[in-house]
Amino acid sequence: MLRGSAEHIAAGSNYLHRPTRPATISSMHIRPAEPPDLGQLFSMQRAAFVDEAFLYGTPEVPALLDTRDDLQARLAASSTWVSVDNDRLIGAISVRTWREPGPDIERLMVVPDRRGEGVATDLVRCVETYLVQTGCTAVQLVVGGIAVDNQRLYQRLGFVATSSTMLDGYPSVEVITMTKQLRTNT
Repeated sequence: MLRGSAEHIAAGSNYLHRPTRPATISSMHIRPAEPPDLGQLFSMQRAAFVDEAFLYGTPEVPALLDTRDDLQARLAASSTWVSVDNDRLIGAISVRTWREPGPDIERLMVVPDRRGEGVATDLVRCVETYLVQTGCTAVQLVVGGIAVDNQRLYQRLGFVATSSTMLDGYPSVEVITMTKQLRTNT
């Protein structure tokens, strides 16, 4: 019997189960992004990457420099999923193949007030499932060298740092490529 189960509690146990995350009733789900999502995605990207601007000490963060047209072009060139809760976009992730060995996860983002709830983890797992179904055996991404919280998230999800370089046009910004081998169904 699981501790904290309904049967255990009904049997008179004084054990109080305390979840690591607040228990909330939610209608959160993940679905492919759709053209009408563009406005919310653009706003979410702005909100989600402000922390990175503070981390680097500059508003010149590529995600904050994107225009709506840039975002629309990126969406057209990638597969994107959004996490939705009660008609509000709370997270997003894109994947596309643009370099070897590809594909790349890009622009994983979660609105600031929903961080720490597992939204990013769920989005990454969604992409991994999609990639396995399409025959991919590995996925990669780029993360900032001083974005240690992001690096920890990716490491927890099984990504390993494979290389680092300086970001084009930003001679003081190191970027790290992280890769994960995917488990195939074969």
